[in-house]
Amino acid sequence: MKNMIIWGVVAGAAAATIVALILKKDEADELLNSAKGIGNRLIKYGNRLKDNLLNNAKGPNGEDLYIDMYDRQFYEDPAGKRIYLTD
Repeated sequence: MKNMIIWGVVAGAAAATIVALILKKDEADELLNSAKGIGNRLIKYGNRLKDNLLNNAKGPNGEDLYIDMYDRQFYEDPAGKRIYLTD
């Protein structure tokens, strides 16, 4: 999940750079400022997602725990698959 956010930011920055190289200088500066604003909003959204992390709770091997939309607790294995905890 964290990797998806990072790759999204990287892809957005790469796309903005390519478009900026094509456009005129004034338009490029405006586009880059817009991209920075979008990047800042993505960071805020990422921080909100991290707030869904359960504080002081860890998985069986010390993994971070998350809550899905049905309030079920899970952690991710190294392959990125969700492993749900049972009560």
